[in-house]
Formats: sequence, C-alpha cells, structure tokens
Amino acid sequence: MNDYVLLRFAGDERVLVLGMRWHTILGSRLDQRARKKAREAKASHLAHAPGSEAVGVIRLNRADRRLADQLHSGALAFASDHRQGVVALRAELPDGRIWVVAAQAGKVLTHSDRVHDSAAGAQAALDGLMAHHGDELVILDAGPGDLGEASLPALLGEASNACRLQPCGWSMPAIPRPLVVAALGCVAAFLLRSGWDWYRHVDAGKTSAPPGVDPEAAWAQVYEAFRQRIRLHAESDGLAILGALAELPVELGGWGLSSAQCSRGMERGWACRARYGRVHRLATNASFLAVRPPGWSETWQPMDAVVARFAVADGGQALEPSRLRSRAEHDDKTITALQQILPLMSGATLGETVSVRLEPPRDGHGAALAAPPAMPAVYERPLALEGPLRSMFLIPGLLANQVEWRAVSLTVDAAAELSLNRSRLMAGMSGVLYARD
Repeated sequence: MNDYVLLRFAGDERVLVLGMRWHTILGSRLDQRARKKAREAKASHLAHAPGSEAVGVIRLNRADRRLADQLHSGALAFASDHRQGVVALRAELPDGRIWVVAAQAGKVLTHSDRVHDSAAGAQAALDGLMAHHGDELVILDAGPGDLGEASLPALLGEASNACRLQPCGWSMPAIPRPLVVAALGCVAAFLLRSGWDWYRHVDAGKTSAPPGVDPEAAWAQVYEAFRQRIRLHAESDGLAILGALAELPVELGGWGLSSAQCSRGMERGWACRARYGRVHRLATNASFLAVRPPGWSETWQPMDAVVARFAVADGGQALEPSRLRSRAEHDDKTITALQQILPLMSGATLGETVSVRLEPPRDGHGAALAAPPAMPAVYERPLALEGPLRSMFLIPGLLANQVEWRAVSLTVDAAAELSLNRSRLMAGMSGVLYARD
C-alpha cells in the first residue's frame, strides 16, 4: 500500500489526494488542535473541516508540495457529502488499485482513506468496518469509470475550498537568542532588498502589464457554470427516485433487500446501489442473476452479500434565481410546511443559511476579481429528512424547484416496531435548499 495517491482529471486543475492518515481530536479550538496534531505527526499538510473532530495529515514529497494549492482531500469531500449514518466507499482507481474510505455522520473514520494494491486488502478493510459497525454500515462500490473525468466536480461540489489541503506551518525551535537576532536581521535585509527590486520591476513594467480581464464577463462565466451544476428538482422528480426505491424487489432468488442508497451524479441522473443478503440456504449467485431486473450490475461481497448497481433518470433543471423564494418566504411558508409533517418523520435537520461561495475568477496577475454588485445573491442551507418511506411521499410541494436532492437512502428492518414515524421501510433524503434575498 502506497502512502498516498494523487488523482488528476482532464480539464480541471484540482487534484484529489487519496491515502491521508486521519486522527480524532477533542476539546475546544479544534482548528488549533488539528494543526498541533499535524505537527506532532511531522506532516507537511493537513485537511480539516471547520468544527470537525477529525483531521487528516500527510507528508508530501518535495515535488508534490508545488501543487499544494491544487490538492484536495478525497476523503473529506466524501465525508462532506455523506452526513448521515455510516457509509463506506470501495472505488477502483484507473491503475487497478482500490481506494477504501468511510465516514460516519460526515466525519472521516480513522483507519480508512487507504489505497490498497489488491482486492483482498480492500475487502479486509471493509470486513473490519463491517465487524465494527455491523448493519449500520452502507457500502458503496465504484468501478474505474465512476471516478472518471466528470466525477471530480461532483465529489467536491461547492465544498472545494473546505476540502483543500492546508500547510501545517512551523514552530520556532529553541535557538540561542543572539543567533535568532542575527537571523532576523538577515531576513529583514533580504526582504527590504527584495521589496525594492519588486517595486522597481512593477514600476518599469506598468506599460507592459498583461491585458485586463473583464470582471463582469469573468464572473458571468463562473456564475453560469455554477447555475448549470445545480439541478433543482420539481415535485415529480423527487417522487420518481422515491418510487424507484419503493419498487425494489424485497426478495430475489433467495436474497433479501437490506438497504439501498442513491446519489445524484453529473450525468443528470441517480446512481443507485442496493444491498442484498442471502436469506435462504439454497440461494446462490446464479439464483439472484436469474431474476434480477435488467440493466443491473453486481459486486459480490463475497459469499453472503451482493451490491447491485443501477441508474434512475433525473429530470432536474438548472438553478434559476428568479424562481427561487426569498429567505423570508422560506422562513414563513416552506419551513411551516415542513413542520406540519414532522410528526410523521423520525428526524429532520435544517442547517444555517449561508451565501453560496464561488471560486472567484482571477486577473492577468492572478489576483481574485471582486464580484460585480449586480450579480444575483444566492443562499443555501442543508436539509435532511428521515422517516418511513411512506411519509417521504408527503414532502411539501413548496420544495419543488427550491431544493436539490443529492442523496436518498432506504433501510429495511423486518423487526422494527411499527408506529406513526417508524416502519419496516425507513428512508432518508438529503440535499440543499436554495433561496434569494
């Protein structure tokens, strides 16, 4: 197993880092504790989401440190997109190796984020996770094509900056004070001379500066790319994916459905995985394949479980700011409509409203361009619902064209006690609610 892998994608300067080492940090001022842990591990860079109790550390070689501004943690991106339950991903890389990463409630699990040279090594890692988390663990499987060129923007989404690697910094060792004073004097002299040289260079090169960039045109391009990435769902779109999960066969050739999970991909559709386990002693791989629906592909794990992969069409449409409700309207009407169905749900969370952060375009000198005042302001807040599958069909129509559903899950529990907000088929939906001023 190599220490880490850099995964590049055509047409995107960002690079995924796979194979960081993750540690749990506790207490207050987690950002400071994260840096302290990274320095204790003699790392060069770290990955840490604000407020998270997990920090990833890595020691990049000299050549890769030149790419530091482009490097993003693949594990942190995966965790930020899976904030519910315990989810693991087994992904085949283009070179044949296998990446295994796991997250619990949006936190990267220690001993995951590993790149394995063999399928046996990857399976051993998954078996260890399964032994620790049991039936709570949902395992996703991705083939080499699933981490293709279109997957990087999908994985990073708008959390690109949060997943970017950070330098660890350094601390001053114990050095005799006279040497420190002398060193600081040399540094000051060097900086003064460098500053003077830079000033002369800029003053002499004013007439030969690169042509300016039109800020409005550059920002318009950035905003349009963002708008097209978002796929807001009409009421029928959300019901379509729920209907697909509701129609999954509960039993196939002696194999029983235990869970399913769908995530929205870049191809404007849902990539789904359903997990089945052997429930009949005479069940075989062949008995499953003989009756499974057409268009499915399977990964066996290895004797008593199978993950079936299939796709569901998605009719989402690009974000149109003029069709969004205002933040005040959401507070008044949308949230009220959600509160009315809360008795039928087992859980619901609605995060804080924040302004959508876009990566700013840059001028000819590499400096970020300020956003024009006329650019529409768009706000987002994470939304997650959990409850019986039947209750999900009662999601208010006010959410239509206002929310992008990003993940839908189904869990089968034959022994569940039935109640108003509990059933044998429990579902979860998570996404982002958008608003305007």
